[in-house]
Amino acid sequence: MSSLWLAKKRKAELVDFAEQLGLRVDGYLKHDIENLLTDYLDTHSDQYLNDPTFSAYYDTIATRSPMKHALSVAAVSDAPLTRSTRRRTTRYAVESLTENASTAEEESPEPRSTERTLRSGSRSLSTRTPRTVRSLREAAQVPLPPTPAAIADAIESGTNAIRESAKKAVEKAAIQEKAISLRDRLSNVVSVNAVSLAYEAIILLYHLIPFTYTAKIPTIPVIENSPKLFLLPDLFVLLTAGFWGPFATWLATAIFIPLANAYFFNLTATAAAARSSSNVAMYRSAEEYKADPLAFAVTKALIAYLVHYKGLEFMGLFNPKNLAIVGRSVGRETQLIGAGIAGLAALWESILKR
Repeated sequence: MSSLWLAKKRKAELVDFAEQLGLRVDGYLKHDIENLLTDYLDTHSDQYLNDPTFSAYYDTIATRSPMKHALSVAAVSDAPLTRSTRRRTTRYAVESLTENASTAEEESPEPRSTERTLRSGSRSLSTRTPRTVRSLREAAQVPLPPTPAAIADAIESGTNAIRESAKKAVEKAAIQEKAISLRDRLSNVVSVNAVSLAYEAIILLYHLIPFTYTAKIPTIPVIENSPKLFLLPDLFVLLTAGFWGPFATWLATAIFIPLANAYFFNLTATAAAARSSSNVAMYRSAEEYKADPLAFAVTKALIAYLVHYKGLEFMGLFNPKNLAIVGRSVGRETQLIGAGIAGLAALWESILKR
């Protein structure tokens, strides 16, 4: 049970008393602080009995001494047990206690009470409403949504990080160097002829190898796809003369005969030999190709014109049937166009080297 002197005090003053005594009352209600101070002051009465701050408290306790309490109980027991008498007795006891508490409070030092009031006034908001303050503290810990400027900064930093990582990956893989190396290798007449011949070979093989076998991709329930059929080439045709006859004819007319003629009629080698006495570097540059690219292109175009347009069989070396298959599958104009492109590339390269 708390003292009436403590009950008359405001909560801010009670918190100030608790701080002076070294007690933590954060989040306590006023009634809980009164009980805590009462227990503490009763336990340490010998220490704070002469303290001017708490002397009024002990004076109030003294008014409730056992002797006076016994006298009051005896007076009450002698009086008739009526409701009105009991009310008057209770009111008189309360009034006496109030007067004693006010007297003790007046006797306490005035400067200390004034200083205590000033210090408690600055903390009145937080000490009167501990639950509200605790709620505000919890709300302050909740992260607020980012502003548009913060979102823009985050997006920009993420974009820069992705750009830097991609740049480092490209540098690590040396893609630019590999692309430059590939460009240097393809920027010559040999690459132009290789691309042209590869195109003709693919067309010829597509017509010579039949696609007779079928493969079926079943329905997969996970992706819910429809079944599809694929045609597979019949590679057993590679063991027959029907495949090698036309293919060997194309190899001879498009590669072997033009290559042999370009090797023996190598104009670049003749020009390099003529300049070898004056400039060794020019000799090495002119002798870069073992076969003359321009002679190869001219020979290929001439053979394609003779065998496909004039029907020349080279004294029975080529079977007319195989020549007809090559002409229909690859195309007579295709061979002439490929030879023309290779010839122009050879001329342009020779011009750049001069």
